[in-house]
Amino acid sequence: MKFELKLRRRDVSTDEMLVDLVAVCKQLKIPSVTRVAYDAHGQFSTSAVVRRFGTWNKALQAAGLVENNRYNVPEEELFENLASVWTALGRQPFYSDLDRSKKISKFSVMTYSKRFGSWNKALVAFVDSVNGKGNSLAGPQNEESSIDVSGLKQGTRSINWRLRAMVLIRDNCICKMCGASPAKNSEVVLHVDHIVPWSKGGATFSENLQTLCAVCNIGKSDILL
Repeated sequence: MKFELKLRRRDVSTDEMLVDLVAVCKQLKIPSVTRVAYDAHGQFSTSAVVRRFGTWNKALQAAGLVENNRYNVPEEELFENLASVWTALGRQPFYSDLDRSKKISKFSVMTYSKRFGSWNKALVAFVDSVNGKGNSLAGPQNEESSIDVSGLKQGTRSINWRLRAMVLIRDNCICKMCGASPAKNSEVVLHVDHIVPWSKGGATFSENLQTLCAVCNIGKSDILL
């Protein structure tokens, strides 16, 4: 095994840091660079860059690069990701479930906390959005009057993520035919199924949708039960 030593220079000029930031972006063909990426490819330590400029984003600004703002994510994208995590777990996500090491969420819990003020407030905002701002986390999740299905045409087959999330949460992420759930078995995959098949005139709205596991949904196919 060969040991290689890489010493960090201490007499680095501001211009050298800026030039290297731009060089790393060009090397990676990206408009901005994170601290993790710069640590892997840059000549200088990120801590030295932050000490020089005050913050990482100020260094990027000085170099004429795009700010790396991980919190500037569209709310719709944050909610869609949360719906995906909820479905994968088969239950309400907890703070620890969004640990990046688990790789089930595109965003960290800190992203949600920064945007909404806290993790709990993020959950409340999500459920309010899915339920048409009619319910809280503690309230009933099957009241049709609170469901926002505006924009959905009766003849469309596709189920958008918001309606899909509403149905899954309403059904507690449990297959209505066999009772399977990702909360009991992580290998279970849930689908949202048309009770009256779309091919037989069934409409795409909450009363005609149910949660089925992949096995039951494939077995049911377009049969009208």
